[in-house]
Amino acid sequence: MRQRNGEKDNVAIGNTPFDISYKVDLEASEGRYDLTISHAKYERDNGMFECRFKEAGTGSDLHTTTVNLTVLIPPGSPRINPEAPTATEGQSIDLVCSSQGGSPDPQIIWYRYGSDQKLYSVLKPGGGRDFPTTSVLTINPGKDDDDAQYRCVVWNRALSDSEKMEATVTLNRSATLTCSADAKPPVSNVRWTRGGRFIGTQNTLIKDHVSLDDAGQYVCQADNGLGRLREAEVTLDVLYGPRVSVISSKDVDEGEDIVITCNVTANPAPVTIEWLKEGDDSFRQSGVDILRLSRVSAVNQGNYICRAVNILTPTGGEPSDRIGNATVAVRVRHAPGKTYITPAEPIAVQGEQSTLTCGADPPGWPMPTYRWWRHDSDATLTLGANYTIPRASLTDEGTYYCQPSNRLGKGTPASVRVRVHQPPRILENLPETAIYRISKTDLSLACRAQGKPQPSIRWLKDGEEISPADGFYNILVEQSSIGQNAAHTVQSTLQFRGSRRINDNQLLPTDRGTYQCVFKNDVREVSSSQLLRVEHSPITVHKPNKVAFDLLEDAQLECRMQAYPEPKFQWSLGPNFIEPDGTHYATNDTALPDDVYASVLTVRGLTEADYGSYTCKGTNSRGDHKTLITLQEKGRPEHPTNLRVIDQNIDAIMLAWDESFNGGFADTIFYVRAETMSGESMSHDCQTQNPCNIKPLPQQTAFKLQVKASNIMGDSDFSDPLEAMTLVDVDTIPAPEEVFFQTTGNMLSFKVLPTDLMLQGQVEIRSVDNDEWSPLETRVPISSDSNDHGEVYLGKKVPEEVRIRFCSLFVASSCGKYRAAIQVDSLPSFPTKSMSMPYMVAIIVGCVVFVAVGALIFICCCCRHRNNKLKNKTADMEVAHRGVVTQQAPPPPYYTVGMDNKGLDGSMDTGLDDPSKTAIYSSQQYHNYSQNGQVNTPNNNGMGYMDNSYSNSNNGGSVNSQDSLWQVKGHGDPQMTTHMAPHMSQDSRGYQYDPMVHGGYGISGYDDYSHYPPAGYQGQGMVEDYPGSRGNYISNGDPYAAVHKPRKRVDHIDGGCDVSGMPDPYMEHYEQGGAEMNSDNKPQISFDESLESGYSTPNSRNRRIIREIIV
Repeated sequence: MRQRNGEKDNVAIGNTPFDISYKVDLEASEGRYDLTISHAKYERDNGMFECRFKEAGTGSDLHTTTVNLTVLIPPGSPRINPEAPTATEGQSIDLVCSSQGGSPDPQIIWYRYGSDQKLYSVLKPGGGRDFPTTSVLTINPGKDDDDAQYRCVVWNRALSDSEKMEATVTLNRSATLTCSADAKPPVSNVRWTRGGRFIGTQNTLIKDHVSLDDAGQYVCQADNGLGRLREAEVTLDVLYGPRVSVISSKDVDEGEDIVITCNVTANPAPVTIEWLKEGDDSFRQSGVDILRLSRVSAVNQGNYICRAVNILTPTGGEPSDRIGNATVAVRVRHAPGKTYITPAEPIAVQGEQSTLTCGADPPGWPMPTYRWWRHDSDATLTLGANYTIPRASLTDEGTYYCQPSNRLGKGTPASVRVRVHQPPRILENLPETAIYRISKTDLSLACRAQGKPQPSIRWLKDGEEISPADGFYNILVEQSSIGQNAAHTVQSTLQFRGSRRINDNQLLPTDRGTYQCVFKNDVREVSSSQLLRVEHSPITVHKPNKVAFDLLEDAQLECRMQAYPEPKFQWSLGPNFIEPDGTHYATNDTALPDDVYASVLTVRGLTEADYGSYTCKGTNSRGDHKTLITLQEKGRPEHPTNLRVIDQNIDAIMLAWDESFNGGFADTIFYVRAETMSGESMSHDCQTQNPCNIKPLPQQTAFKLQVKASNIMGDSDFSDPLEAMTLVDVDTIPAPEEVFFQTTGNMLSFKVLPTDLMLQGQVEIRSVDNDEWSPLETRVPISSDSNDHGEVYLGKKVPEEVRIRFCSLFVASSCGKYRAAIQVDSLPSFPTKSMSMPYMVAIIVGCVVFVAVGALIFICCCCRHRNNKLKNKTADMEVAHRGVVTQQAPPPPYYTVGMDNKGLDGSMDTGLDDPSKTAIYSSQQYHNYSQNGQVNTPNNNGMGYMDNSYSNSNNGGSVNSQDSLWQVKGHGDPQMTTHMAPHMSQDSRGYQYDPMVHGGYGISGYDDYSHYPPAGYQGQGMVEDYPGSRGNYISNGDPYAAVHKPRKRVDHIDGGCDVSGMPDPYMEHYEQGGAEMNSDNKPQISFDESLESGYSTPNSRNRRIIREIIV
């Protein structure tokens, strides 16, 4: 942005310049934004350039830099006026040298011919090339000035300095001039001169505290004796900051114009001259030395400052800014304006000085006089801006008036009401000391004070305020006043009465202490105190009553008792009194503050006999008292007590507790255990800190807290638990969404974003007749369900505005941001709640699992259909083969008593539960068995049943008969055993077999009836679950129901078998025993030893293996 002649215009924005002579170099990453100007022109470019960096969106200025660009133009030829001056001795004459057309304004220096010393002159910058810059030289001529010649030199930065040798130095600083000469033979000496006068012969000329008189040309002459003298000249330029002068004041009438000139001298010339106004930052006139104000009024009155700045750059030094200023008081004649008095609400204190100050805006000029008077009289109190009440009293209270005036008019009168306050003054003090016996009744203390405004009264005991609610005291207060402005008298009585005292009015030993009655009002606070002492027998005040020391250590037992008068102490161990002997026992009695006395018993070189309970007895004139102190060996500390919460935060809970006996070690450390309601726990090491801050903790979480003590001997038990909860971070509380207020039904609706916090809604309303927000008494419970909407009925009265915010359910002051409601005629219909992402994922996963299960069932059905065909074919082949096999007599038939279902037949029970039968497949359970009667929990399954018909049925049936349909198949759930009663899940042999885990060898038809669901868990210890209970095998009361058979895996066909395809049944090395079967487990196979595996006659003792090859 370019500023010239008071006008501003943009020259470039961003990367875009608005003139072909301007080029922008913008590098945002480097923070560079340079403007390059080519073919600079005075008319266009001479002035102020401002670079601004603005914030995107708001347009706020973030950074501003201003550069004053000067286009250099050589100054015009100097002109001297008058050209042929004539002077009279004794009368001063001004010589004016001027130059116009240069930029910047040139320097004009006067010299007298024959001298290089600058002459003092007054420089008046032109302020631009269109105005002349002048320098006025004032001469007081004498006879020596007759026919004298003066010259003025004009220079600015546009002129070349290549031919000029000069040195610059700052005023009052030191200057060093060095003269060096190269010659052969060397120069023997040099000679310094100034204006033809000899000043020294040193190579280095040093001038301390340079002044303006030291400025000028210095000549160094060198001579090496060869007859040729050489010299060099250097100009010393003395730099100094601006010297500014203006008139001290200027008085004008309203409507006149003001012109004030600012005189500035400086070397170099000022770069800035500007006018400012005290107290008005908006006023600024820059670039000119003349202050111009048109048609002034009272608002123009004030102090104006002329400020000039130049830059000093001494030779070999750094540039520095120098500032000079001067102030002129501009006073516009006008009458005083609106009057005011300060302070606006004065309060005088009785007996002290009070001052009122009167003023006006505008103040008026000439300076007005101020007249003061009271409301009850027109008599003038004083004339002046201030009115002082030397010693205020209650009679000085009232309304005071002030009015300013000058010869141009009067200001408006102003008034203020002065109130006189009286500090509390105690009329009845408490006695300094009082002594009463413990049997004293109906004791009371009284205080009386006077003050204005009415003082309040408090009673303190030992610095703590007394509350009648504690049940020990009662406080009575009486007050009176006379007249409207009179002081108030307050009398208070402290009665030693309460429900917690003996007979409600008897003095207690704890009443001993310092009592204060404190009166306070707006002025100050005063008090009266009394030390109350109660005569009573000794009372134990120490704790705990245990100390611990190791053998051969010196033990110290301290006994503290409070008593008045002072008690005498006596120590004893058991029935034996202890007399201090100075060797093994020693005692030391001490008086402590608050009528407390201590006796310390020292036992030197502890032995086993020294351990035990010591009795400390205190006796005075009011009675005696005994206490026991146990001396024991060092050990673990006792658990802390009285665990309590000191402070709560969003991530921390501060706890404190009472420390118990430390076990004899001073450095006891403490650990805090914090457990959430879900069972998660953490431990915090507090070291010796009590209170202790437990952090970091999650916000709004309930904890069960316990603390324990620890020393080198071990840990104590944990303290009693304490429940506490962390606060909620208000920044995490969501704001309500979609807040609508239905004006017709007076209903408020809102939406709650999903959150884990437990919140409640706080609704506030504002009515037409009340600008204050008022909350509804009822808090709105908030549900954290996704996209949950809530509605609130606001009552019969329709408010003008409604807003709502969410707060913590447990800390009502922890609240989020308000959200104002939008007024509508009808509430919008809210969409059905959309499911959150976890529910969507669960549904998708459920669908995928359902499809997969359906596909698996379809595949299984196809495979089962194929297997049924294969089984039918195999059955046909077996029937065809039976004619070739050696015929054997069929086994005798099994007879049932009223039961046709073989699963309920007693023969089934006998065959399966006979302890004489050997569990021939128990050898396969080497991965999963237990001994000594222990329950094998992970896979504690009973061993399976085997078909009653092997290849040829024991029941005389064929392989294709329905015999297998009546066999009971056990449930194979390995987890069900863990729910059973011990007698139902334990194998007496100490090992079990899982036919599914170990192949299920020897079990035929294991998966024939797998489509029947397994029996569910029926509970512990129920009779129906016991394997011997036949009722357990009845389905819906039908004795002919299908039998449940577990599924046989394909991999059961091979592995660990004899050539017959079955395991060796003769595992005689295992312990024999019967097994209690569980109806929920897989069936357990038990064979009679008379049977042979393979195809054999049922009752043959000789093994006969029959191999068949079916083609």
